[in-house]
Amino acid sequence: MPEMITVDVPLRGIGSDLTEALAAYGLRAEIVDSDEACELHVSWADNEYERLVAGVIHAIEAYLSDCMLPLVVQRANGGAVVRPPAD
Repeated sequence: MPEMITVDVPLRGIGSDLTEALAAYGLRAEIVDSDEACELHVSWADNEYERLVAGVIHAIEAYLSDCMLPLVVQRANGGAVVRPPAD
């Protein structure tokens, strides 16, 4: 069984937004709702390639931010591309 953690969230709407945000980091989140609570069950993405791309993009974003470079990173061509921001 893959490693999984539970995250309690106050509202389903926040849970939906968090599932998308976590996916950008190579994580998979599933919303588990009941009348009393909303939880996210979070684990690593099944696809190692997707985890690698997400990790690389975030590492590049951190580097660009630290160096205050006016560039952005996007998924493209099966990987990533670093480019100037769109006008």
